[in-house]
Amino acid sequence: MIKKLISLGIILFILATIQQVNACSTFCLKDSKNLVFGRSYDWNIGYGYMMTNLRNVKKTRFLPYDEKLTTWTSKYGSVTINQYGKEYPIGGMNEMGLVIDVMTLKDTYYPNPDERSAIDELGWVQYQLDNSASIQDVIESNKTIRISNKTFVKLHFLVSDASGRTLAVEFLNGVATFHYDENLPYKCLTNSTYDNSLVYLKNLNGFSGQTPVDYEHHISGNSLERFAICADMLNKYKEDINTSIIDYSFDILNKVKDDVRSQFQIVYDLKNKEIHFRSLQSSNIKMVKLSSFNFDCTSKPMMIDVNTTSDGNIFNKFSQYDSTANRELVIKSYRETGIKLPENIILKIARWPENLKCSQ
Repeated sequence: MIKKLISLGIILFILATIQQVNACSTFCLKDSKNLVFGRSYDWNIGYGYMMTNLRNVKKTRFLPYDEKLTTWTSKYGSVTINQYGKEYPIGGMNEMGLVIDVMTLKDTYYPNPDERSAIDELGWVQYQLDNSASIQDVIESNKTIRISNKTFVKLHFLVSDASGRTLAVEFLNGVATFHYDENLPYKCLTNSTYDNSLVYLKNLNGFSGQTPVDYEHHISGNSLERFAICADMLNKYKEDINTSIIDYSFDILNKVKDDVRSQFQIVYDLKNKEIHFRSLQSSNIKMVKLSSFNFDCTSKPMMIDVNTTSDGNIFNKFSQYDSTANRELVIKSYRETGIKLPENIILKIARWPENLKCSQ
């Protein structure tokens, strides 16, 4: 117990530093034929893997502190971006076309302990990809699981499903807050609460105010300015046979990125279940189709370096999941992010995927 309290104290000590280096932006854009979800991941480390996650796998989530653990069996396969190890995604898409991505939010306060089972913040992302086909499923899950208030990083989340509905999930004052449908007039999210973002937007030209949206001099670390640019570009989008919605989405991501820390730019195609992405280290646009993968739990999970220099369809570049590479990733990411967890906890996180079993 003492070790757990010490590790928790270390985590809380570094949280303020972690919140300051993140400047992520997300959005959902739809036209008569297409539905996409864009994400700019601005962070201080730029390595990781794209990994597959299989259906019908039984999981009991590991937590480094005393809580009622969450247990489930995955319903859907998914492809995720992982910097802190397999089963700890920063975002991804499942085979039902549900997409979820994370952004830091300093105002976050996760729920206090209650009768619900607990899960960590990145485990919550994997849980939703494993179990949710729609934003309604995500909302309903709040009845049975909660993100532990002892968890590492303060996050909020943007979720979109294949029907075109989008959901912003925030935990404010210990309570889950959901914005969707008419309560989500602009399908963008950065690093401010959604309500504060709307208040800022009302002062700007095109949103009932007079001040123009500043594309040229905005500060990438200013969450509200990035939200305004994103909302403005969504408003200005017009279907054009000469410009694909994928290209326009990358243009939005370029407008809101941090030039030196925008590690990944990702555009999810929810209708075709494709992931288009590039990285700061490898600017070629790559693409992968979820239909290419075998998500049956009798198969092997797959992985690829997110900084692969390949372009186009990279499915054939994937290799089988490597537990050694995963362990090296976990150790490196925690150390270089500044999260100084005890080595035994880091190794448990790295080895946890080896405990997962196919339920078939």
